[in-house]
Amino acid sequence: MKGRTLLLGIGNPIRTDDAIGVMVAREVSKLHLPGIDVMEIAASGIEVMEMMLDYEKVVIVDAIKLPGRKPGEMMRLEERDFANTVHGASPHGVNLPTAIALGRRTAPSRMPKEIVFYAMQVEDIDTFSESLTPRVKDNLPLLVDTVVRELTRD
Repeated sequence: MKGRTLLLGIGNPIRTDDAIGVMVAREVSKLHLPGIDVMEIAASGIEVMEMMLDYEKVVIVDAIKLPGRKPGEMMRLEERDFANTVHGASPHGVNLPTAIALGRRTAPSRMPKEIVFYAMQVEDIDTFSESLTPRVKDNLPLLVDTVVRELTRD
């Protein structure tokens, strides 16, 4: 799979806005972009790291909930943006930055050269629903377009 790109949509499709990553992945998969594999996952951490092995580039889309941000706001982050995050030591709840760091140490030749994160500020990730909240839903097409541009840029 070297030379290929992976789009990884993270989220739970029945937890309201937590589905944003999965919904982006589903929309992009309809486009059948050459050289792009699209996958969905409800987990994070070690499982995500294992999925990205042997790809040249990985684009991850997920929900985020930060204080002071408005629902529907998008953020683009690169791996280096997580360099100063605290890496937990428990194998039962390994967060994504810790899992990536672990992959870089244990399988450096199999990890992607580039990992990019797109996150959308969400409003509700607790309610069981297959619908996004209005502000997140309104910004879904923009996030899809932004991710497609990332995937297809040279």
